[in-house]
Amino acid sequence: MELRQIRYFLSVAETEHLTQSAQALFITQSTLSHGLRQLESELGMPLFDRIGRGLKLSQAGIAFRSYAQRALQELDAGRMALADMAGLQSGTLTVGVIPTFLTHFIPDVVAAFSAQYPGVQVMVRDLRSGQIEEQLIAGQLDLGIAFHPAGREEIEAEPLFDERMHLVVHESHPLAKRRTLRMRDLADVPLALLPVSFATRRLMDAAFAEANTKPQVRVEMESVDALLLACRRAPQLATIAAEHAATHAGADMRAILLTEPRTVRRAGVLWRRDASRSAAAREFAGLLKPAVKQVQKAAA
Repeated sequence: MELRQIRYFLSVAETEHLTQSAQALFITQSTLSHGLRQLESELGMPLFDRIGRGLKLSQAGIAFRSYAQRALQELDAGRMALADMAGLQSGTLTVGVIPTFLTHFIPDVVAAFSAQYPGVQVMVRDLRSGQIEEQLIAGQLDLGIAFHPAGREEIEAEPLFDERMHLVVHESHPLAKRRTLRMRDLADVPLALLPVSFATRRLMDAAFAEANTKPQVRVEMESVDALLLACRRAPQLATIAAEHAATHAGADMRAILLTEPRTVRRAGVLWRRDASRSAAAREFAGLLKPAVKQVQKAAA
């Protein structure tokens, strides 16, 4: 059994498609197919069920997947230990970040880290909170930056900073001159919000429920920037965003602090519980709080 065969198997288990995995692995589809057949032959049973042009894990494949993931995690941990011994002269650091934070303070941290450790390749992935937690558990990320607390017990989170939630409206909106609003004041306001698959939306739904108010959600979009643009183009709509996005929405937009209940979104650094942390990941995490403070100071 070869390491490349395990990587082939895990990639196809994720994509369920030979062509997509071959492209992601930078190999030909025939090489990928041959590697999988060799692995199945050695294990003595099929790891996938062929369904049309796609592939689904067989019962054997489902059972083998967790062992294969752990094997790669242990090998990656060994590589990280050697990289630590080399004084961060080489290696790869993979970080998962939710879209809201991707352009907030992460570029400053990446720049500072790369300046200090130019031999370490930094890979930042734009992911949702749930994806970050899943990929941390699977050993595909070194650390994540998402919401605190985490949704999975296999993940531990360290608080990074808090952001208050704001209603964001165009300057022509009837509520534009308000400085604060209670959640129940939004009962009749047409809203454009993130879908319920997003942690921020679930946070706001909980706040509406606490205020005994049912929101009038007219639009759902999977991007905060798109929501803000929609409210600019359709001034009758309003959206809800965290502090940084709300206060940087544009000169023609107004951010109104939401109260009663006071709703706060907390960012955190996410780690896989009980997993070893590479020196690169620890150094990157150590740069986060100073960068956040610098950004907040500049915005004040």
